[in-house]
Amino acid sequence: MAKLESTLKNMLLSLGAIALVCGLLLAVVNALTEKRIAKVNADKTSRAIAQVLPAFAGEPVDTLVLLDGRQFNVHKAMMGDSIVGYAVEAVSAGFGGPINMMVGFTSDGEICSTAVISHSETPGLGAKITEEGSHFRTQFAHRNPAEYRLSVTKDGGDVDAITASTITSRAFTAAVRQAYNVYLAARGEETDAVSSASPQVGEGGTNEAN
Repeated sequence: MAKLESTLKNMLLSLGAIALVCGLLLAVVNALTEKRIAKVNADKTSRAIAQVLPAFAGEPVDTLVLLDGRQFNVHKAMMGDSIVGYAVEAVSAGFGGPINMMVGFTSDGEICSTAVISHSETPGLGAKITEEGSHFRTQFAHRNPAEYRLSVTKDGGDVDAITASTITSRAFTAAVRQAYNVYLAARGEETDAVSSASPQVGEGGTNEAN
């Protein structure tokens, strides 16, 4: 087989062919994994919904709620014709990146439970937000945000922060507060006086213990 002459034209043709093959391979891999990734994410969401809600029958009724110019997913749990709970998807900026959560509420506004769907917090520190039986997590359960101040104690609230992980604790608490405001909006009630906005990614700072 004759060797191609080393000219600019031939080099560009070779590079173009390589780029085309790589692009086709990436498209094939994406097509093969896209549905699988979507199913994994859907399964995570379904497990989180079941984890944070009281007992309910059938499938939750999904709806979108607009608050502060943003859309939030809300899953209403039914028992017959009655709504027994709301599972609200919320996100806040943690120390290592976004913390995606599900927060469950009873029909009268009490927090049922919380679940972390995804996060990038520091192992052994901020990652403790995933420990379901920890004091940090359990202190939110069966609390009514209308009476329980959803801020860490360092900021004048009622939430005990994780030791050396104040930024993560603030982000987690902000997501719960955000979810509560979405819950109120879903019920057509006035949102809490405390802003439902959460810090944007990058605002956490460089010292986790801040």
